[in-house]
Amino acid sequence: MNMTNQQHLQHQTLATISPAVRHGLREAHYLGYQHALTEAVAIGYLMGKGYDYDTAWRTVESWWRPPGTPLPQMY
Repeated sequence: MNMTNQQHLQHQTLATISPAVRHGLREAHYLGYQHALTEAVAIGYLMGKGYDYDTAWRTVESWWRPPGTPLPQMY
C-alpha cells in the first residue's frame, strides 16, 4: 500500500469512527470510562459489520435498557 492509499485509509477510518468516539467521550462523563469504551467499541464493531452509525448506536443503546424503554436522545 503506497502512502497515498495509507493516508486515504487513515482519513476514511478516523472519519468513520468519529461519531462513536464522540459518543464514548460524552458517555464517559456520565457513566464512567469502562462503560463508555464498551459502548464506543461495540458501536465501532457493528459499523465494521456494515451497520450505519445510527443503527449501531440504537442497537448498542438498546442492550442497556429494559424491553420497551425508549432510547435517549442521540447527542
